[in-house]
Amino acid sequence: MGRPARIRSFAPVADARARVLILGSIPGSASLAAGHYYAHPRNQFWRLLAAVLEEPLDSLDWPERYARLRARGIALWDVIGHCEREGSLDVAIRDPSSNDLAGLLARLPALEGVLFNGRTAARAAAMVEAAGLTSAVLPSSSPAHAGMRFEDKLARWREALIPRWRRVRRHRPVEVPIVLSEIEGVRYLHFGTPWVQGAMLLRDPDVLVLDYVQRMMAWLLFRHAQADILQLGLGAGSLTRFCRHRLDGTRIDVVEASRDVIDAGRACFALPPDDARLRVICDDAEAFVARPARTGRYDVVQVDLYDAEARGPTRDSLAFYLDCRRVLREPGVCVVNLFGRHRSHRSNLARLRQAFDDRVLELAVDGAGNRIVLAFAGPPLRVDWTLLRQRALVLEGRLGLPAARWVASLVQAQGGERLER
Repeated sequence: MGRPARIRSFAPVADARARVLILGSIPGSASLAAGHYYAHPRNQFWRLLAAVLEEPLDSLDWPERYARLRARGIALWDVIGHCEREGSLDVAIRDPSSNDLAGLLARLPALEGVLFNGRTAARAAAMVEAAGLTSAVLPSSSPAHAGMRFEDKLARWREALIPRWRRVRRHRPVEVPIVLSEIEGVRYLHFGTPWVQGAMLLRDPDVLVLDYVQRMMAWLLFRHAQADILQLGLGAGSLTRFCRHRLDGTRIDVVEASRDVIDAGRACFALPPDDARLRVICDDAEAFVARPARTGRYDVVQVDLYDAEARGPTRDSLAFYLDCRRVLREPGVCVVNLFGRHRSHRSNLARLRQAFDDRVLELAVDGAGNRIVLAFAGPPLRVDWTLLRQRALVLEGRLGLPAARWVASLVQAQGGERLER
C-alpha cells in the first residue's frame, strides 16, 4: 500500500486589524474538498463563533464569513503547512511541515494573543509565547472531539474571546483639563498646556481661523461637497461648524473621547446641537472605526487626534488607518493632521501609504509644523493641474478658502508633474 498524498493547508484569513489569531492543526478532508476552513457540517467552529460574536456566521456564504471575522479582528490559520494523512484525524498526521507562523505574526501589528483550536495546534505554543504573545488552548471544534458538550465548549470559547470585544466596545470618557484664552477676538482651546487645540473667531464662528484646519478641507479639491463626513476628534469644533453651516447636504458624525471637550464645545465654541445632519458621539475613535457596522458609511474621514502635549497623534497604528479606509465608501478621502517636526511623522506617513496603497498626498502648512495628509480610497488618482486650479478658484469664490495655495503646494511637491497615484 502506497503512502498517502501530501495535503496542504489554506492561506491565512488575516489582515492588520487582527487582535486574536485562531490556529488549527490542518484542514480535514471535508474542508479540503470544499476549499474552506471548518467546512465539515459537524465541525462546531462556525456555530461556536456565531454564538460568541452574536452574529449568524454559520448561515453566511464563505467570503462574507471571512469578511466578518476580519472586521471583528479575528484571524485564522493552521500550524501545519503540509503533511501526509489518511482520513481527517490528527493522530494520522505524518511527516508534518510547519507554516511560517513567525512571518504571519510579524505582519499583524495589533495582535494581542493566539488561541489554539485543539491540542495538536497547541504544539506551537512555545513559539507563540517566545514572540511575546499570550496564548490559550481551547477545546477542539472538531467532530472527533465529541466527549464535551457544546455548551461546555461554548463557555470556554466565550471566556477566551469575549474580553477582547469588551475592551473595544467600552469607552470611559477621557478627563481633560479645559483652559480657554482670548487674543484679538479669537478664542482658543487648550488642554492644560500652552498648545492650541482649536480656535474660534468670536464675531464669525464659522470662519476657519487656523491654517492647518483650513487645509483639512483640501478634500474639496477632489470630490463634491455633499458628503457623509466622519470627524475623529472635536477640538474647538471648527471643522464641525464649518461643514455643518457652509456645506449644504452634508451629514456629519463627530467622535470625541472626552465629555469635557464636548461640553466645552457646546458652552464656549458655538458647537451646534445634534440634529438630522449632525451627531456628536462620546467614544474612542479607534474603537468606533473598528466596528463592522461602520464599513462603507462615509465619503470623507477627517482625523485630528491629539492629547494635551499635541505632539504625535494618539491613534496611529496601521490597524487604525486600515479601519479608516474600511469605513470609506469609494471614492473616498481620509484627511489626517500630522506634526512634521515630531518623530511620529515618518512612521505615520508610512502606515498611511501602506493602508491606502500609496495613494497619499501631503500638504505642508505655512509657518507651522503641521502636515496635512490626503489618503484616497477607490480608483487610481489622476488629476490634471489645470482642472485642479479651476476647482480651487471655485472653492475660493464660494467658501473663501485659500485653495489656490493648496494646489500650488501640491504642484511644488510633485515637481510640476501630472498627478497620478
